[in-house]
Amino acid sequence: MMNRLRSEIKHNFLKQIIFRLDYEGIMDSDIEKCIVSLRETFLHAGFKKMENRTENQFDVQIKMDLNISDDNAFSINNNNKSIVYSFYSEKKEILEISKNFFTLTVDIDEEHGYQRFDKYVNLLAESIKNIKEISPYFQVQRIGLRKINICLLQDLNKVPNYFTNAAFNIKEVVDQFEECDCLASNIVTVFTKDKYQVNYVRNIQQGIVKEDDRRETTTYQIVLDVDVFKEGNREILPLLIDVENIKSILETQNTIEFEIFIKSLNDEFITELKQDVFKDSAIKGVI
Repeated sequence: MMNRLRSEIKHNFLKQIIFRLDYEGIMDSDIEKCIVSLRETFLHAGFKKMENRTENQFDVQIKMDLNISDDNAFSINNNNKSIVYSFYSEKKEILEISKNFFTLTVDIDEEHGYQRFDKYVNLLAESIKNIKEISPYFQVQRIGLRKINICLLQDLNKVPNYFTNAAFNIKEVVDQFEECDCLASNIVTVFTKDKYQVNYVRNIQQGIVKEDDRRETTTYQIVLDVDVFKEGNREILPLLIDVENIKSILETQNTIEFEIFIKSLNDEFITELKQDVFKDSAIKGVI
């Protein structure tokens, strides 16, 4: 049912997709081998520009002597430098690899349109397999998929027209404290589902928008931020057996994210997002 609903939705207010894999047990020389293996794959996937930079990693060491306070000190060692390789497409997509992490970041706007995460699953799975196999000391710390959805409303009272009360109970808050002006609201809920952890963040922030005629209008930014992840080498590594298993992890994370996202929207808003032309001018940021 969720897959059918996903295919029926023709509009969205998704602004950023972030996939990130954190690991250890890999050296810079290992990553260089990965780059040699993967750069043709990245190129064929549309990532035509390549850069690299050196990133400092700070190790903080604290030395304490409880008897002599003058000896209490801390030192910072910034000699642990890491090379980060970045690959860019013309669609605001960025792949980055270092000896500590592998990320995909996708910025979405009207010009480049909505990029479904399904598009990246094969590429990410092949890359993760390559990184995992480059060192016998590879240990994974975290694998996560995060999607940030942002829209704008001028009337705070219209939030229930689009979102469920479970996502934003702002009307009840405003009604309860009617003598106050609401400037911001932040709600964080942590779930577990199918052995994945989910950070479910909803944020409302008041701001000023300059209109074309130079008028300034009070507007509320509505953020729906869902991060689905798993932590720990013991939990994750057995799941990274081969490309098909890795694809299954990515697809599961994507499904969990979509289920939580869709349950945040009311039925009327979902129906509007299914239409060929989105006509509601009261909400901005839907493409």
